[in-house]
Amino acid sequence: MTEFELIARYFQRRSPSALVGNGDDCAVIAPTPGHAFAVTTDTLIEGRHFLPTLLPEKLGRRAVHVNLSDLAAMGAQPRFALLSLTLPAIDEGWVAAFSRGLWSALNEFSVELVGGNTTRGALSVSLTAFGEVAPGRALLRSGARSGHDLWVSGPLGDAGWALTALLQDRDGAGQIAVTATTEQIERYESPTARVGLGLDLRGVASSCIDISDGLLSEAGHLATASGVGMDIYLSAIPTGVAQVRYDDVADAAGKLSAHAITTDVHAACRALLAQRCVLHTGDAYELLFTAAPRHRATIEGLFSKHALAGARIGVVTSARPGANVCVLDARGRPLDIEATGWDHFAEVP
Repeated sequence: MTEFELIARYFQRRSPSALVGNGDDCAVIAPTPGHAFAVTTDTLIEGRHFLPTLLPEKLGRRAVHVNLSDLAAMGAQPRFALLSLTLPAIDEGWVAAFSRGLWSALNEFSVELVGGNTTRGALSVSLTAFGEVAPGRALLRSGARSGHDLWVSGPLGDAGWALTALLQDRDGAGQIAVTATTEQIERYESPTARVGLGLDLRGVASSCIDISDGLLSEAGHLATASGVGMDIYLSAIPTGVAQVRYDDVADAAGKLSAHAITTDVHAACRALLAQRCVLHTGDAYELLFTAAPRHRATIEGLFSKHALAGARIGVVTSARPGANVCVLDARGRPLDIEATGWDHFAEVP
């Protein structure tokens, strides 16, 4: 099979609303009158963003959802996409499965694939997505104000916990035995873009971002863009991570430093690992947003409408020197936690 036969068989379909769709040197597209395009792009590289064991159909779905998550965070309606696919070789069975997942996710949101590129090399998938939103209606990172509530659209930590377990199974590394449920692995391998919620948050949320690189990292982006501080209540964050409770992390850390019996140390280590998965690990793709307190009932109604286990997890404060994001334990005490997340160029991820 040639490159062009591959494109025609698996990635070329008629685009009903594009002015010129897939098949020419460029696609020609236009937003609905009165709207503007919101554009995002993302690259998934094997071994960096997904494990070699990920099924190709799930990879196809994942490529779409992680891109549309950015559109959801902007309150944009997904419309078009471009795909750039790099393959080490043409494995028709692999491509067929990948394209099934890709089209399944695109069709879920009525997104038209209007072009792209294929080439040979190490496996990677790049998608560029176009959404539309009326000017002045887009959700931005810069609208949070002191006194506003901080919300998250769903549980955090499961994806990070699942990745830890999968890496442990593959590499045999790690001092803590970690096992992940099928549901947790599914949340890591097949995230869901919160597009419907993002659209409904227009006119409600004052700022918004999707959690791709970790809760504290994303909260820091909101705080910096808005010129504010944020307090996050650790015990308010929704999570089902390995059924580990860590209401008092200071106590867990104390057990470690006191050289308690092995079972207590093991439990404390698991609690601290769970904390890291919730606060620092990415791949959740939930929405993190702020809103004025008067919108609380509306937001809770939206969570119910979209069947989301979201929660109010903090409050926006005035700007302060030093760290602009503070995590508080169950007793309201500040925790000494650095607001970091995933960094592609960090020596130790």
